[in-house]
Amino acid sequence: MDLIYLIKSLLRKKWLIIISTILAVLLAFVLTINEKRLYRSVAQLATGFTTTDQVKLKTDEGFNIYEIDVKFNNVTEAFRSSKVLSMLSYSVMLHDLETPSKAFRKLTAEEKEKEGKLRLSAPAVITVLKEKYSSETLLSSYNPEERKILELIKLYKYDLESIKKMLFVGRVQRTDYLDVEYNSSNPELSAYMVNQGCAEFLRNNESSRTQQNSQSIETLAKLSEQKKEVLDGKIQQLRLKGGVDVSVESTSKLTQVSTFEVKLSDEKTLLNSSQLGLADVVRAIGEMDRTNAATVAAPSTASADLIRIRNERDAAFQEYQNKGSNDKELFNKYQRLKTEYQNKAASMNSAGSAPASGGLTRAQLQQKKSELEIQIKTSQQNIYDLERKIASLNAGVYSAASRNADNMAMQKELDLAQSEYENVKSRYDAAMNNKVAPMDDFRQILFGQPAVEPEPSKRLIILGLAGMTMFVFCCIAIIFLEYIDVSIKTPSQYLKIIDLKQLSVINKLNLKKGNLNDIFDSADQKNKASNTFREHIRKLRYEIEKSGHKIFLITSARPQEGKSTIIKALSHSFSVSKKKVLIIDTNFPNNTLTKEFEAAENLEGFSAPDNNVSMEKLRKIISKTSIEHVDIIGSKGGDYTPAEVLGENNVLNYLPLLTTEYDFIFMEGPALNNRADSKELLRYADTVISVVSARSTIKQTDKETIAFLQGLNGKYTGAILNYVELENIDL
Repeated sequence: MDLIYLIKSLLRKKWLIIISTILAVLLAFVLTINEKRLYRSVAQLATGFTTTDQVKLKTDEGFNIYEIDVKFNNVTEAFRSSKVLSMLSYSVMLHDLETPSKAFRKLTAEEKEKEGKLRLSAPAVITVLKEKYSSETLLSSYNPEERKILELIKLYKYDLESIKKMLFVGRVQRTDYLDVEYNSSNPELSAYMVNQGCAEFLRNNESSRTQQNSQSIETLAKLSEQKKEVLDGKIQQLRLKGGVDVSVESTSKLTQVSTFEVKLSDEKTLLNSSQLGLADVVRAIGEMDRTNAATVAAPSTASADLIRIRNERDAAFQEYQNKGSNDKELFNKYQRLKTEYQNKAASMNSAGSAPASGGLTRAQLQQKKSELEIQIKTSQQNIYDLERKIASLNAGVYSAASRNADNMAMQKELDLAQSEYENVKSRYDAAMNNKVAPMDDFRQILFGQPAVEPEPSKRLIILGLAGMTMFVFCCIAIIFLEYIDVSIKTPSQYLKIIDLKQLSVINKLNLKKGNLNDIFDSADQKNKASNTFREHIRKLRYEIEKSGHKIFLITSARPQEGKSTIIKALSHSFSVSKKKVLIIDTNFPNNTLTKEFEAAENLEGFSAPDNNVSMEKLRKIISKTSIEHVDIIGSKGGDYTPAEVLGENNVLNYLPLLTTEYDFIFMEGPALNNRADSKELLRYADTVISVVSARSTIKQTDKETIAFLQGLNGKYTGAILNYVELENIDL
């Protein structure tokens, strides 16, 4: 929406805005006329949140500005809490009841009458209030007597709601101080309320802190003892497990397993070689028995050599371990004997199938056989013992691993118990420290004094705000109403919304105060609307003359768009220029022109048999109008279309003949959205002119009509934008 249009809309409704603003100011004046002058008193509290001059038992606290803000907000809410303000209310009420001569407030006659209906005695009320004040408990509205006391307090305007309206508590920006302000019509009451309010807050804070600290210390002490017992139990369990380090024990056993596995491998090698030697001896004895030879091949002495090398190797390894496993020469000796032993064993395995050699007797072979059998049994026993030892050591390793997992789990439980105990202990220490040196340090540093002069009246500010608020509200309301109004309003808006040629713009004119004759016959320069209307009709007249057409069908998309008024105004304008105009009222549903000019209703009944028509016959159905040089053919009107009521030889077929008598012929057609009359009249007209009201909005049916007019292919002259506000003509 155009900014200029909005500004002009505001200017058009300037008197509404001005009157509404004045009324708002007057209403504010009436509401504040009996407002009492107030006296303000101020007290200040130091909180100690941001200062570091008090004794601190903890030195690792950081300064957090957000946390400080939260603390100040908490203190403000605590000051305005029901408990603190109730104690303040009881205190000031006791003051007025105990010292009536110095009472801050005096009841009016009406209020005294209400007080009498409560039937309360001052001593009884004082006793109850003192008891509640000393015990720091609140009056209950469920108790009938206490409810009456609450009503009495409300009569004196010492109730919570009344106090909260006049009490302000807030932080002095970027300081450690808290401002406490109270406004009342009595300066002494204001001073009493701020000083007593600070005292009640300090008393309530001290009481709450003491109670909380006592509860916290008692709870934390019990919890600390419980955590200590759990920690001691975990330590005792770990002590009972005791023993050598599981990792060291596992490492030692794994080393022994490795040593025994080496020995087991050696014993198996020796067993194999002995078994091979025995087989050789048995084979040699067998051969000796078969051949009765005096000598046989003696078994190889390789087994004896293999045993000797093994014993030397084991002795070297044992000596290497005894000297701390760091003697390089002993280790090299062990490696050499180990290699020699492995090579000897391999050569014996490869030579196992070779026959025994050497000149040994049968007795010697038998002796050798016995030695080898003993060696085999010894090796088998050694292998069995080594396998048992290895299995036992492996079981010990697995057991150590299991005990290691248990010990780790117990250690974690011990660490957790230690952490929980330390956490509870630190909280217990903090609670004890807070009891000795509190974290807060509230103290009153400024005491309220009775004000000498009342506060400046804010009446002018209230009046100004009322007027400004109403002014802004009216402007916003007008702009909002204009924004939701989607009517065309201005010529520029028409060009944006409707894609039809704009032939002319006609401003809105109030014809109830006059008629068209006065507009065209008189030249009143003071009547701007009439003069503008006349000039725009003249421009439209020029466009019609320039078009070169004579027979015009004037229609619209909707009814009541101003077609009849446009036709009458054009007729007046052409009459002034001495042009002859014929109006044909073809708007059968609404024959307004026929009624206004009181014309004869001859249109539907005319018929020329055998095309026997002349100007003389046509003049008989033409009626004169009150406008010079302007005639009309009237119609009866009804719910029918031209095709249904006009015969084959109707008067519209002879419009070319009428153009010889008249300069221009105007036909009024019904609205295109609702009826088909105008479409049926198209074949009789040279061109079509549509009338669009600036008050209209474009809907789907209007879009269909616009599309129809766009498709007339040169038979459409343009649109007349009617009912435009005079201020919007140039927008």
